[in-house]
Amino acid sequence: MSRPALSALAAALALSAAPALAIEPHPGAGDPRIFEVMYDPTQVVELKGVLGYQLSLEFDPGERIENVAIGDALGWQVTPNRKANLLFLKPQARRPDTNMTVVTNLRRYQFQLSVREHAGAKQIPYSVRFLYPPVAVAVVEPPAPPPPPVDRNHAYSYQGSAKALPTQLFDDGLATYFAFAPDEDLPAIFAVDPDGAETVVNSHMQDGYIVVDRTAPGFVLRRGSEVTKVFNDGWKGQMASTLSPKPREKQPWWRR
Repeated sequence: MSRPALSALAAALALSAAPALAIEPHPGAGDPRIFEVMYDPTQVVELKGVLGYQLSLEFDPGERIENVAIGDALGWQVTPNRKANLLFLKPQARRPDTNMTVVTNLRRYQFQLSVREHAGAKQIPYSVRFLYPPVAVAVVEPPAPPPPPVDRNHAYSYQGSAKALPTQLFDDGLATYFAFAPDEDLPAIFAVDPDGAETVVNSHMQDGYIVVDRTAPGFVLRRGSEVTKVFNDGWKGQMASTLSPKPREKQPWWRR
């Protein structure tokens, strides 16, 4: 191979081996603790949380959060506001970096999350506000409203703080519905599996409910120092959809 070809190959390998860099928000024109970042669907946004401080993410006024997924759910408390246009993040402990995906009705956001124990007073981000390029956003045809939830199982009990209790809690065998008082901050919700392990849940807002896309033997609600455990006393396992195949009785002609 000629020397120019070898040089080109080496340069290509060096570029491919270079680590991808996330973009960092920068202080805005006002208070330096209010950060800003330009939205780019091809980039990952780096958020550096500080222990003991919460951080809010502010999206476009016309956006509503539909889903949030995080790699390390135990290391971060993630809670949307009732209108689903703000997302509150709070690191719980010094843990390895992780990632988070936020899906709204208009856009998708990718984040890299890291935790610092200390930072200068002006280096602590209180809020990160997204800015958007001056282009017209395609009008998304809203989907047909989902049918109201089927009220099936209300057999729930609780243990711990009563301050974070929902005003309504039930499941329809496929999803679990939480309703909270309008003037209350929403807690972070974790499912408790049959083996007792806490797991992150996928959820969305629907008709005033936080809808968790599953049922579980129990859930843990965390809001600051308040911890509430709710138990599904009617737990019968995750039900299959009404469209799933049903058990079939044995037929005399079936030989296998």
